[in-house]
Amino acid sequence: MFRNHEVLEAVCSMGPARFLKIPAIAAAFVLPLLPLAACGSDSGAAGSDGPQILRYAYAFTPVAALSPYSDDAVTSYGVGATQTLAQLDASGRPEASLATGWEQTDPQTWELTLRPDVTFQDGTAMDAQAVADSLTHATEADPAPRSLSGTDLTVTADGDSVVRIVTRTADPVLIQRLTSPELAILSEKAYADPASPSVVGTGTGPYTITQLNGTTSADLTANKSYWGGTPALAGIELSFVADGDQRASALRAGQTDVAQAVPADQLEQIGTDHVLAVPLPRTVSLHLTQSSTVFKDPAQREAAREAFDSPDGPDGLDGPDGLDLAGTIYAGAADPAKGLFSSVSTWADERPTPDYPKAATPQRQKITLATFSDRPELAEIATVVADRWRKAGFDVKTVVQEYNQMESDLLAGTYDAVIMSRSYGQDTADPISYLQADFGCDGGYNISRFCDRSLDADLAKAAPQTDVNARNQAAVAAEHVVLSAVAVIPLVHDRTQFGLADGVSGLAGDPWERAVITAKTTIRH
Repeated sequence: MFRNHEVLEAVCSMGPARFLKIPAIAAAFVLPLLPLAACGSDSGAAGSDGPQILRYAYAFTPVAALSPYSDDAVTSYGVGATQTLAQLDASGRPEASLATGWEQTDPQTWELTLRPDVTFQDGTAMDAQAVADSLTHATEADPAPRSLSGTDLTVTADGDSVVRIVTRTADPVLIQRLTSPELAILSEKAYADPASPSVVGTGTGPYTITQLNGTTSADLTANKSYWGGTPALAGIELSFVADGDQRASALRAGQTDVAQAVPADQLEQIGTDHVLAVPLPRTVSLHLTQSSTVFKDPAQREAAREAFDSPDGPDGLDGPDGLDLAGTIYAGAADPAKGLFSSVSTWADERPTPDYPKAATPQRQKITLATFSDRPELAEIATVVADRWRKAGFDVKTVVQEYNQMESDLLAGTYDAVIMSRSYGQDTADPISYLQADFGCDGGYNISRFCDRSLDADLAKAAPQTDVNARNQAAVAAEHVVLSAVAVIPLVHDRTQFGLADGVSGLAGDPWERAVITAKTTIRH
């Protein structure tokens, strides 16, 4: 049996590239005994006085080799490899990035002025033709990026520095669409396979992906030609670690510098001084699949909701029977959900109470409840929900896998119910676009398989609205329709929880959950 100091010496000697090979059981047993940063740090190939390597344990494994036409888009964007024409500020409004400005010359035409002297990481120039080609590839992708859901546009170059975008119908949130990581601007080299663009060495960000090692890790180096100045780090060692306990243990053992999505039950051990927490436009919800044999019946959906409803909370889950998910499973690091939209969206604070249908009596009907393991709290929630449903009379089977193994099944309606953690600001930061994607009959991320043609018509009517308040109120009205149909049951509003080693500073703290590591992020020992 190893003594603690012998284990520590062995773990530290493994180096940052190999700590993930510790068996999960061994890691869970041994690493929690070690203090945060017990190994010190061997990051910093350039020396302790110069730029250093940041080791980042990321919570999700790639589903499509980091293709921007997948959920991987936020990964390459978050580590500073890719960029978009515009980006979101803290309030969710678009601001300059690769484009320095834009003008709507008529209801269907936008002209964007590009930032001068930007080069791609492969050394080629980012001119208007390269940008037009990159966006055109996105419009031709099948399926199209979710940020382009319901749009039809053409992109052309006007000289070297202006891009013209013409939409088939007026699109007042086009610039917000262009902030989506799915619409990262890549060099022509990226599109050797147009269906799955490569972000390896083809972006414009401060860090260049030099190698993608399958679903295990990726290596990044500082982009010395970055238009925003010399990056503060020498590079990034990005490890894909689906197990939340392993991410937290690695942080405490000094084997990583940043751990994404630290499990709530690990926060106390890591310590508040080493946690960056930001409220998010992210809601954990229980989707009841409308194509399910059981949940196609509104009365059965309402029976499922009533199984854990209580008069003490908006949708229950915080009543006298101890189902306080935010306070227990999340250890207070989340907020009970009042609807689809979190407190980040203050315009949704005054929302009407849903008009639920009459509930049926469950008759031992078999249902499959699914969620993914990448966010460990979701599996715990699944256990609670399944237990309540069994007590109510449902026959429940649970399925928990890594997200990349089940995404296609989630979208295909394979499961009767799905617990999903979803950022409604991820694709466009526009509530109408989010609702169209997630609850529209033809939505690209319609986990509930929900379809209400009247709602589709209302969302289509709201889509061209230029008045922000009018769009927001339309979103509140649409939320009322979706909740009243019990297509989805909001559970908690999440917060980002990054675990940080000593000396890490300059993380973005982005409430829109896109930017993480920037050119100003540093680590010092």
